[in-house]
Amino acid sequence: MPKAHVNGIDIHYIERGEGTPLLAVHGFQNSHFSFTPLFDWLSKRFRVYALDLRGHGDSDKPRGPYTIQTFADDVVGFLDALGIERVDYLGHSMGGRTGTMVGIQHSERLSRLMLSASSAGPPSGAYGEMFETHLQVAESEGMEALHEFKLRRDEVPEGLREGPLAAEYRENFLKNTPQTFADTAHALFTMPVLRDELHKISVPTWVCHGENDAGPIDFSAVYAEHVPDCATSIIPDAGHSSFWDQPEAFIAEMEKFLEKNPL
Repeated sequence: MPKAHVNGIDIHYIERGEGTPLLAVHGFQNSHFSFTPLFDWLSKRFRVYALDLRGHGDSDKPRGPYTIQTFADDVVGFLDALGIERVDYLGHSMGGRTGTMVGIQHSERLSRLMLSASSAGPPSGAYGEMFETHLQVAESEGMEALHEFKLRRDEVPEGLREGPLAAEYRENFLKNTPQTFADTAHALFTMPVLRDELHKISVPTWVCHGENDAGPIDFSAVYAEHVPDCATSIIPDAGHSSFWDQPEAFIAEMEKFLEKNPL
């Protein structure tokens, strides 16, 4: 398992394919595994690097709490460690929040920025309450109980609840601990509102949401209004993990963006 030493810790990652580099960054309490539906397609046109953020997967899990800035610094440190000057960035959920921060602070390290189910601020309303509930279950009953918790399972794509990938997903999810859950939840709850900073993103940007992704989808218009060069897509009949729910539609929309913004 390749690892890069970044900011005093070891970051696990995988590499696939040939071509210009693309960095895929997963969401909350997930890992590189979350991009499984896209790996075959991505690796035909990119050299794909998919990492496990600190506190996740097979990367080190130092005591937190973490912040979105922590993850953004790790992303830039990861690129430095591998000697990658510029990269296409694909981030899902918290990985999209992290990519937003990287785009604001380090656009010169990006070629194109692609964000799925991303938000430019902390979770709020019912979406925020969901995270609070999950945190309470993790801390009081443990990760096994959270994996089986109905309200959380209802948010998990069907392909990860049942079928050949369900066991692998469970194994990866249970690499998390109540402590890493709490440390990472802190990153979400303390995330700054970035609306007024989005104009600093100076690379072509694509923002994609599933039409049923209550909470994050509200930021589609925010990105479109404030990022200078921004395209948006809404994937029908899809939730928070649109490339699991509707992979062909997601790939088609991403392909359009890439063709309109060649390197």
